[in-house]
Amino acid sequence: MNLSRRVLKVLSAIVELFIRSGGPVASREVARFSGLGLSSATIRNIMSELEEAGYLIRPHSSAGTVPSDRTLRLYVDTVSSGCRLSPTIRRRVSDRMEEVRRELVEDFAWVARLTADVTREAGVAVRPFGIGRFLEAVSLVALEGSRVLGVLVTADGTVEKRLLSLDRELTRERLQEIANFLTLEFRGLNLDEIKAAVRSSADTDPGTRCDDLEREALEFIRELVPHDNPRVEVQVAGTDNLLQTEDFNEIERVRSLFATLDDKQRIVREIRKALTRGSTQVIIGRESALTASGELGVVTTLFYKNGERAGAVGVVGPRRMDYTRIVPVVEFIGDSLTKMLQEPGAMNG
Repeated sequence: MNLSRRVLKVLSAIVELFIRSGGPVASREVARFSGLGLSSATIRNIMSELEEAGYLIRPHSSAGTVPSDRTLRLYVDTVSSGCRLSPTIRRRVSDRMEEVRRELVEDFAWVARLTADVTREAGVAVRPFGIGRFLEAVSLVALEGSRVLGVLVTADGTVEKRLLSLDRELTRERLQEIANFLTLEFRGLNLDEIKAAVRSSADTDPGTRCDDLEREALEFIRELVPHDNPRVEVQVAGTDNLLQTEDFNEIERVRSLFATLDDKQRIVREIRKALTRGSTQVIIGRESALTASGELGVVTTLFYKNGERAGAVGVVGPRRMDYTRIVPVVEFIGDSLTKMLQEPGAMNG
């Protein structure tokens, strides 16, 4: 479908109405809100075409439509990236940061609490981000018999090789499939975090594992990654902000939310993977295992110390959160933390 300027304005109006209400959007609402001067019938035809193209979803046969993840992604990439904080909000965030950090310089939990207070979503803070070796790629090379050469390439250019003796022979195609899975799953994580994720999977009921590919991949990564203890601190605050909204008035969504926020290793893993694409990232719905089950969204950004990645700060909220408001707030908090870390002794670690 050709997304003309008029169609994009209709789509933008639908997203903004959805963010406001959280419910399906009807054509007559779009006609009033868009300012395009189009009739409800014309809007309805456009919305029908957008639905067929996968930009809109109809939750119930008789209801209006809601934006798909694809549409929210388009909206974030074309609208939210250009948003800036107003001077009033900037002063409010700066004053709040100064007030809190004087009391709690060493307590990293204040970063998550501040982010939650300012955005009214759940705040997340992760550190350190620049310590350790970060996985870039995995390669598995078939040798004679059932032997395999496993190769780990880390972001600092280190190449670590390990000779593995399997109890069975695997084809070159299967080894490539396993290597691709491991690279996609763990790229951007440091080796300590990968090992922690593998240990966590070992504690999971085998009946809940995904498939044979994942099981085989985990067997390989256990042998390839050194046994070290994870050193990452994850702070989450402001869950009550989400529970007060209509988005989480169903028990299953509440359970999914708590399961997501309690799984600290997955939070780190998915945020790391996202931030390999840039210093600020938005994750929407089914784009990630972190946000899929609870119909959630994540906004996260890096902060730095001495030019190196020191940590990440962000929010977890409903898929329909107001990205145009939240993205610049999160970025400003990240920039402020970077400036704060230039001060001697500030936020040690």
